[in-house]
Amino acid sequence: MYRHLFTSLALIATMSFAGQAAALTTPYTETFTDGLSGWTTGSNPNQIVANGGADGGAYLSTTASPTASAFGSVAVLFRCESAACSDGAFQGDWRDDLVFSWYFRHDADIALQAYARIAAPSNNPGASAIVSTWVEPNTWTRIDLVIDPSNPAFTSFSGQSFDAVFDEVGRVQLGISLPAGFSGSNLRFDLDSVSISTVPEPETYALMGAGLLLMGAASRRQRKQ
Repeated sequence: MYRHLFTSLALIATMSFAGQAAALTTPYTETFTDGLSGWTTGSNPNQIVANGGADGGAYLSTTASPTASAFGSVAVLFRCESAACSDGAFQGDWRDDLVFSWYFRHDADIALQAYARIAAPSNNPGASAIVSTWVEPNTWTRIDLVIDPSNPAFTSFSGQSFDAVFDEVGRVQLGISLPAGFSGSNLRFDLDSVSISTVPEPETYALMGAGLLLMGAASRRQRKQ
């Protein structure tokens, strides 16, 4: 009897540790205050700039010369592709009502759209997304990607399902969607405050709304006094 009990407890503990190993860190924000934190920019040069980021502090910067075909394309500029990247904070199961966000800036002479590819540890399958938010030149812009199979930002799941991609994420790749015929030489691209968080529940929105109404009512009363 005890042998079966101990075996069951050991199995439960093993499953628990395995779940923890693959667990996502939420909420989490990579601010680059500790340096590159395992992020790379492929073959492009990269550097950490000490201040001037979206939050006023450090940020990751690279230069690249992306070129699109006559039909357009995408360019990956920033990569988080190992357990050492951000201490593995972005690795794990992404299927539970999450929002993936980052701040992006560039010095191209036109507005650009952000691109993201989120993939399994082996880099396949992966989900590709082009976020509708337009990033104007030389302006820090927040990009929000809701991790949901119905989000029209997702253009591909590598021929597989949403669950197949997001069950165990191991790689994050960020870049830009290039307009048809786009060509740029030694352009600067900046990244800051990469974060993962849960989508607030409807009840949370309701509480926030009620709080704002109460604050507004209190403010009106003070003005009348």
